[in-house]
Amino acid sequence: MKIIKNILLVLFMGGLISSCIERYYYEAASGFVPQLVIDASIVPDEGEQEIVISYSSTPGKPDFSPVSGCEVKIEDKNGHSFLFPESGAGRYRGVIDGNYVVIGNKYRLIVLTPEGKRFTSSYEELLPCPAVDSVYYKLYSKQTVNNGVENGLQFLIDLKANENYGHFFRWKLIETYEYHSSVPLNDWLDADGRHKLPKPDFSHYICYKTENRPEILVLSTDGFTQNSYEKFKLHFVNDRSQRLLYQYSLLVKQYSITENAYNYWHNLKKNNQESVDLFGKQPANIAGNISNDKDTTERALGNFMVSSVQSKRIMVHRVEGLPFNQLPKCLAQVFDGPLPDDRPLYFTDWTTEQGDYTQGIISEQCVLCELFGGTTEKPSYWNMK
Repeated sequence: MKIIKNILLVLFMGGLISSCIERYYYEAASGFVPQLVIDASIVPDEGEQEIVISYSSTPGKPDFSPVSGCEVKIEDKNGHSFLFPESGAGRYRGVIDGNYVVIGNKYRLIVLTPEGKRFTSSYEELLPCPAVDSVYYKLYSKQTVNNGVENGLQFLIDLKANENYGHFFRWKLIETYEYHSSVPLNDWLDADGRHKLPKPDFSHYICYKTENRPEILVLSTDGFTQNSYEKFKLHFVNDRSQRLLYQYSLLVKQYSITENAYNYWHNLKKNNQESVDLFGKQPANIAGNISNDKDTTERALGNFMVSSVQSKRIMVHRVEGLPFNQLPKCLAQVFDGPLPDDRPLYFTDWTTEQGDYTQGIISEQCVLCELFGGTTEKPSYWNMK
């Protein structure tokens, strides 16, 4: 067997970690002790909410360790309670009645664990959130670690609020993009034999993938002469994948948060993004607002946040100025002898540099776009300008 040519466009690059909260890991020299982790960011405007409860895991074996059997509820300052029954391992879902969603009202989280421990958060105020002003992008090039150049789009946002709003903000980003297979389904060999279609099947050729961006994006305008900010950097997307090649959607969710929540996320961002060694800057003390009622020194990892939200979506079509000249390629192989035993095998045709017409075998990821985590179902908002 020998590889004779690299051909075709690659399908698409790797996925990003999606998460509403960063996972915590703690490993003491004397041994690892799991800690309770509570992911509870409540946005009453968004209907049913989910609270995730788990135990922390070690860096050597990071995994999700759900905590089942908890009693979970949200309580407002007036004593109204909203239960969150368990809907899956460690996942608790519920709705805050719209009649009790009032700007200025305060809410807290209460969790009773199967061991009988009661964890309670501080009360967090529901603040009004200004409308999202402008979300836009600009062409941007930056140096890579090996002194190369990386081209792409830098996304930015403008904040325009007034003194009727708070001074602490957070953003979450949800991206959706279109990507294509290298070739349509046409010719393959499986356990039932060889299949050659009369015409190519394009039903697995175009996919759409939606992911939560992992960036922690927070801003304080406290002390500013105006409650506004221009050209706040959101995220950068390079042209080394298909994410910007066809069409790209960015949904920006803007939250107005308390100073306590801002300090928590700001410290978490510093902890995650700044390298630390024995002689460098020590990690920030990330203290959440959820603790054991009987022992306030025992804190759950995580922070309870309640906020109203405003959102805006922008669509990005093929942008002039992005060369897309570093897209990886699918590998086609030709075999000198019997075909391998692996099934299925997918075949493609091409013309060599010498002008010879030949056939090779390509990976199923080059044919079936769903294998990169997307779906062939087009979003309802796709193709809008």
